Formats: sequence, structure tokens, C-alpha cells
Amino acid sequence: MENKQQKELAAQRAAYPVFDGGVKDEVLQAWRQAHGRVVAVDIYDDMAGEHHIGYFHRPSMDTMSAVSAVSRQDELKGAEVMFKNCWLGGSPLVQNDAILKTSALGALGNLFAACHTEVKNL
Repeated sequence: MENKQQKELAAQRAAYPVFDGGVKDEVLQAWRQAHGRVVAVDIYDDMAGEHHIGYFHRPSMDTMSAVSAVSRQDELKGAEVMFKNCWLGGSPLVQNDAILKTSALGALGNLFAACHTEVKNL
């Protein structure tokens, strides 16, 4: 049952208009050359029937340090530091709408879970 609902939702979302700030392949390529890895964060606003995309680069150690320092006082402000320092472009609403931005912040937090480490005793 859940699989059917997921497929229906995916089909519904495929019909949403896409707002990506007009980012073209040439721009993505330039960002990759300047920043290395670039990620796209897809945000589906089901209430509005819209698909927004934000583009981000991986944080530097300086950014991570700033995020860590600010997060000690206010985690949301720490996430905002990450957002501002890693934002490349995309739908302007992702920067200005609190709900869309919070969704993007959650996705950025998942970047840390994308790498896995192992320690081996030698």
C-alpha cells in the first residue's frame, strides 16, 4: 500500500512547475570547477504544488568551524551559517521562505551522513 502511495506522490510531484533560478549546465560546470562537488537540493512544496531547487557546495573547514561555534548558542543560526556560506544559487524562494529554507537546511545536514568511516586496528 505504501509503495503505491509513494508512486502516486512521485507522479503528482513530476507535474509540479520547477523553480531553479534559471541555472544552466554551463553555470553548474563553472560551480563544479570552482568548488568541487556541488549538490542540488530538491524541495517539493506539496501545499503549493511547486518544486524548488537550491544548489550548494560542500562546506570548507572554516565554514564548519563557524557553524560549530554559532551552533553552541543557537543550532538554527548555525545551520543558517552553513546555508549562507554554501549557497550557490537556485530558486530565490529557498532563500526567503522559512519553510522551504528549513527543508533545505535539513537536507544540508544530511550531507554529513553521506560519508561513512571505518577505523581499523592495525
